[in-house]
Amino acid sequence: MEPISTPQFLYKIMSLRYWHASQSRNNVTLSAEDDAFIHFSTEDQLEKTIAKFWSQIPQYVILKIETGKLAGKWAFETNPGGTTQYYHLYNGFIPMKSIAEAKIVYREPVDSCAALKLDIVQLGDPVLRQKARELTSEEILSPEIQTLIQDMVATMRAAPGVGLAAPQIGKPVQVVVIEDMDHSLLTAEQLIERDRQKISLHVIINPRMDIEETEAVEFFEGCLSVPQFTGLVPRAKSVRVECFNERAEPITIRAKGWYARILQHEIDHLNGILYIDRARLATLMTIENYVKLWKSKSRNEILASLALKKENPHSCHGE
Repeated sequence: MEPISTPQFLYKIMSLRYWHASQSRNNVTLSAEDDAFIHFSTEDQLEKTIAKFWSQIPQYVILKIETGKLAGKWAFETNPGGTTQYYHLYNGFIPMKSIAEAKIVYREPVDSCAALKLDIVQLGDPVLRQKARELTSEEILSPEIQTLIQDMVATMRAAPGVGLAAPQIGKPVQVVVIEDMDHSLLTAEQLIERDRQKISLHVIINPRMDIEETEAVEFFEGCLSVPQFTGLVPRAKSVRVECFNERAEPITIRAKGWYARILQHEIDHLNGILYIDRARLATLMTIENYVKLWKSKSRNEILASLALKKENPHSCHGE
């Protein structure tokens, strides 16, 4: 890829949800749309970009970025299937310090963004290493736990994340909320690779998990309680979970692929286990270095580059 010159400033449009998630971090939180490369617009392209991609979005943010503060490889090219050329940044990220201006646009009232959000407990807090206690049916139906569930949902969505366990907001009880619905920015190939389907919002309480298919599958994972790091984690392909829902009704969940991974990750939280305990330590890295050095490589290429053997297929166990 030949070096190219870029304007002093380019523009990045992102959702208000992801902008809020970026506030406590060193770099802008990007969506899966920017997995292969980060999309930018020139000032002249802003109006067209907004009309095409953001006209139906109630709230979004326009970032004015100082390009001299970005690392990575630039390309000026068309999007797949398009005719207009845009600036794309490969193997890079957007440091918060590169933002010259951030403008929040509200097309609709922001009431939906005003839900109560709780602070997420970070690595080092002892609550993350406790075994969370089970709840009685009476406790599940109590106003306190029902309110806790609603607050957890708001916190998960604002983070943003696809799952949140009660210990992550400082409550050592066996409650988890899960939602994985927004796949609009993932390619068909990414969905197939991850065996990922949409999972509507639901609550699991007092879960008991059994591993149904012990062969381990490795993918990079992160955690809202261990920000700015990622690593390869082996997880079982499929699991069976017996638990209660928010109405204190017993339910059974059979999950495979990415849903099984989410369940294993969140149930680990209830047992005082973090993903870094299960990660391949040789693959643990900052998200910045993952984007800069490894993002374009396949899982097998990463293992080969780091001289790692494939994980023992029987290394996954239920808790």
